[in-house]
Amino acid sequence: MDENTNTGIPSDSNIKPNFKEKLNAFFQLPSIFHGTLMGLVLLAAKVVFYITQNWSFVFEAPFMFFSFALLVYAVYMANKAEKTIYGRAFTYWKAFLSGFRVMSIAIFISILADGILYEIDNDLSSQTVQIQIEKSVEAFKNISFMKEIDKDKIIKELKKQDPSSLSALTGALIGKILSNSVFLFLTSIFFRFKRKHNDWLNAPENEG
Repeated sequence: MDENTNTGIPSDSNIKPNFKEKLNAFFQLPSIFHGTLMGLVLLAAKVVFYITQNWSFVFEAPFMFFSFALLVYAVYMANKAEKTIYGRAFTYWKAFLSGFRVMSIAIFISILADGILYEIDNDLSSQTVQIQIEKSVEAFKNISFMKEIDKDKIIKELKKQDPSSLSALTGALIGKILSNSVFLFLTSIFFRFKRKHNDWLNAPENEG
């Protein structure tokens, strides 16, 4: 008999975790770790580009692909670890939320790096605008269906923007999280716990 039965003291299995314990458990999730790690990698890369006067590389396709590949790998590692923790309870939505945490944290740290660098160097914002204009002009050369007046409007809008503003940084954060998270709807199908065809044989009701 349980020692706590006669004393009226609830056993440890019936004690609900308090807010602090839940918070500690949340921050110990693999998705928090991998999201933070990838965010710091992206932050470090941007600082290196800035220090070495290669800020334009942040907007190059190779770095964008590298960043996305890192995020995908981080999502995979987090999902793999959390599937081990949750087991059969690691449903599609748990897999999605795990990946979403990775994406959100990593992108937040990356955008935070932009904000810090813009704050340190006031000229970096105008440099970013100039790079974006040059990239747009280069892209327009391969677009024949767009009218010149429409191209001019886009360039004018780019000249007006301030990448260092809070609204611009917030917009970039939300836009990148949403765009990068679209693929999670697909990957979560593969990362979730999938029951095997013969799992019903091991169910308690089918034993004996």
